[in-house]
Amino acid sequence: MSAWWEALSLREKGLIGAAGLLVGILVIWYGLVSPSLAARDAAAIERQTAAAQLSRVEQLAAAVRARSPAQAAIAVSTATTLGAEAFKTEVTREAQAAGLSIARLQGADDGRFSMVFEQADPRQLFYFLSLVETQLGGRVERLSMDKAGNGRVRATVELSGGGA
Repeated sequence: MSAWWEALSLREKGLIGAAGLLVGILVIWYGLVSPSLAARDAAAIERQTAAAQLSRVEQLAAAVRARSPAQAAIAVSTATTLGAEAFKTEVTREAQAAGLSIARLQGADDGRFSMVFEQADPRQLFYFLSLVETQLGGRVERLSMDKAGNGRVRATVELSGGGA
């Protein structure tokens, strides 16, 4: 190989060196720089989306905090007192009316039960939970939520009401 290289003219050595340099630049660009730039752009877009969602949640939280305690008390006090089974029926009806699909419903007959929502829109879920507390007189005992993708969540809600 060394003899071959020595046999080349200066012009041929320069062309081979330039081709090697060009291949090196292409490998560095497409192997390192381009993927890094694409990842940075994707992260910036994801950050903007998260910031917009956070802003919306903060606005909704501020609206809920701005709601006077007297209004909340009136809404709860005027709610009809429901039996355990009627409460469970009304809660499932309200969930469906809010556009939520119940994946699993389990619980006792004492008015305490849990509901699992797969691929739920968080806005619809929070709207539904506010209805349960303000109109049906229920109480959210526990709520766990995980990101499910595409702006959706997987939520498990434990409720009590209807004489519980």
